[in-house]
Amino acid sequence: MKQTPARNRYIAFFCSFLIGLPIGFSCTSETKTAETVATVSSPMEPTDKQLLEIGIQKLDQWASYWKKKGADVQAFELEQEYVYEPLEWPGENVFLEDSPLKNYQIPHPAAEGVVDIYSYKLVLNEDGELNFNPDSEVVYYRSDGMRERLLFIGPSGVFEDAVWVTEDHLLVSGHIQKEDGFVPVVWLINPEAHKYAVYESNFYTQDHSSESYLIEKLKSLDIPL
Repeated sequence: MKQTPARNRYIAFFCSFLIGLPIGFSCTSETKTAETVATVSSPMEPTDKQLLEIGIQKLDQWASYWKKKGADVQAFELEQEYVYEPLEWPGENVFLEDSPLKNYQIPHPAAEGVVDIYSYKLVLNEDGELNFNPDSEVVYYRSDGMRERLLFIGPSGVFEDAVWVTEDHLLVSGHIQKEDGFVPVVWLINPEAHKYAVYESNFYTQDHSSESYLIEKLKSLDIPL
């Protein structure tokens, strides 16, 4: 039977469609497989809880100090979260290379500056004795010559130690004083995002003084405390 031109065009189109199907399905399958592999291979960002645990493990001297007091240093609860306006101005590191307190500053892991938690707290008097300012601050001396205040606290608390957990997260440890006694506290800071979270222990004690840990931490200094 003689086929019409229209019928020939229909058959040709249908055959080309069938031939193209495997190719289309193959491309789609490869794309989905690539997307799945990329998703599986991408490292997951650690949670704040994981960052907290890692940081406290690194602050072994501080953790051991509070363990001896009876605190469970793995039992911190989120108290508050803050987003803050950065407070910064040009400023050089207050400690020169030969300063004994220079070794107690915390360098950024990617060499983007150093964090200082003691220069505001410690005051060297005319007799060469080291006294303690009632207030405390955490300062970030950036490599671009800027000085940024990350935290400040009055006489009710003290920043006692600190460590970089990642390039983006700084963990500061210390205590606050409440009616029932001294309570261990940690601050998890993301300086680039201008935010931090405060975690408090449910432990408190009267067996502590505001400068007890600092005296123990800095006892290797050849300065009367």
